[in-house]
Amino acid sequence: MAAPHTDRWTAYVSQPPVAAPGWSLQLVVDPARLGGANGIVWSPDGRLMVTQVFGSQVTAIDVDSGAHHAFSPVGAGIAAPDDGAFGADGTFFATEPMNATVSARQPDGSYRVLHDDLPAANGMTVSHDRRRLFVDEFRPGGRLLELDPSGQRPPAVLADDLAMPNALSMGPDGALWFPQVLAGEIWRFDLDSGTLECRFRDLATPTAVKFDAEGNLLTSEGAAGRLTRIRLRSGERTTMAQVNPGIDNFAIGTGGRLFVSHFTDGRVAEVTGGTERVLSPSGLIGPYGLDRQPDGSLLSADGLAVNRTVGATPAVLMSLLADLPGMAIDVAHVGVDALVLLERGQVLRCSPDGAKRSVAGRLEGARTLTTRAAGGAYVVEGRAGRIQLLDGEGALVPVVEGLHRPEAVAEAPDGTLWITRQHGVTGWRDGEAVAEIDGFAAPQGIAVLNGMVLVADAGTRQVVALGPDGSRRTVATDLPMGPPVAGTRMPHSFAPLLADGAGVLLGCDGDGSIRLLTPTA
Repeated sequence: MAAPHTDRWTAYVSQPPVAAPGWSLQLVVDPARLGGANGIVWSPDGRLMVTQVFGSQVTAIDVDSGAHHAFSPVGAGIAAPDDGAFGADGTFFATEPMNATVSARQPDGSYRVLHDDLPAANGMTVSHDRRRLFVDEFRPGGRLLELDPSGQRPPAVLADDLAMPNALSMGPDGALWFPQVLAGEIWRFDLDSGTLECRFRDLATPTAVKFDAEGNLLTSEGAAGRLTRIRLRSGERTTMAQVNPGIDNFAIGTGGRLFVSHFTDGRVAEVTGGTERVLSPSGLIGPYGLDRQPDGSLLSADGLAVNRTVGATPAVLMSLLADLPGMAIDVAHVGVDALVLLERGQVLRCSPDGAKRSVAGRLEGARTLTTRAAGGAYVVEGRAGRIQLLDGEGALVPVVEGLHRPEAVAEAPDGTLWITRQHGVTGWRDGEAVAEIDGFAAPQGIAVLNGMVLVADAGTRQVVALGPDGSRRTVATDLPMGPPVAGTRMPHSFAPLLADGAGVLLGCDGDGSIRLLTPTA
């Protein structure tokens, strides 16, 4: 019998990564088991369903043995799920906030789209009899909606103009209770009267609401890493569990067992009685960008978090909701300050004392950020087709323009900028292209090591070395870059390369690992 897989890549791909003769390949950060952990749902058959926005999978976990099983595999009919719920007939419904979609996995294993016009559809719950389905939209001005589980009737808007509502639940009173995350509040919507009221305030980024068997309200305070019980009549608050910050959701299982998920690093654990028992360990969701900091630590942009790695263990440095106003896709530095590129084209400057300020915004399709040896950082804007130099104070100077869908840039000692672009690589020096090398499938990360230009081609899952004459040599193959199933819709995908000492670091967003590729001859 084959050994069970231990990460999200080997469940689908059996070929291990291989370095070519004259090169070595070693793990710096181990692969992760899950592609993040967002909603967690207690299933009718007593398993824990974990939705993974960045992994595009729903995983069923046996909470006693810890065994993982793909309930909705990568490449199936649910893409980038955030929350879920089971209907009365066993249908599993899931929100897809990145796709504005609510999908369904039916008991026979087939899929259907319930609705595809619900922007930021995120939180989801069902009525006590599981025959009514409710969703809210995690966005400013978001709505609270009732959906027809059959998909025949259009959504009914119950409330709108909400402030970032998230995972909701029907209370023992038959009303809907939900957090307004950034406001730190919990609200109640009366289904009979259609009235809204704020019931509890001063919570540390509440991300979800559930009710225990005694009718007490439980909420996850994501920024504090706290699971809190609130007695509805008295308002008395009790800490049920204290874990790492970044809680996304939680579930209540048979016998009142408690489980929490972390959007920051894919951690899932049982916390019954306040004691943490890990079911799925922390790991990287990407990484989508890498940078070696002046203090020697390695920063990685990881979607909903920025991680610092010292040795071989990443730790969350900054996270969405608590520190970041968006998805982190790359990192660089200016002096001792970190620069963080967000998906919507904003760059934050973050000092060691925790202070953060925006130094750039509205960059057109920003893809990557690269530290410049002489100071500042290069910003690659894919949609604008240009590379600009950011000085760290907000000044931007165009360096290269007129490129077709550039992805990343690396600077050689002679001043040549090597740029990955759609299906090719461009060398640029003194205001003009000095090399055009085509024939790549999906070139992403790029680095210069001892005069060699190395390219991470996610389309072929290879790292390729370019010679001075334009020749190429494959130096590593079968690398876990991109989704393990071709054609899968992912919120973000990028495989960065970073020259580091005698080798190059490769961010493998397919399995959440970081690997070091080093020439040995």
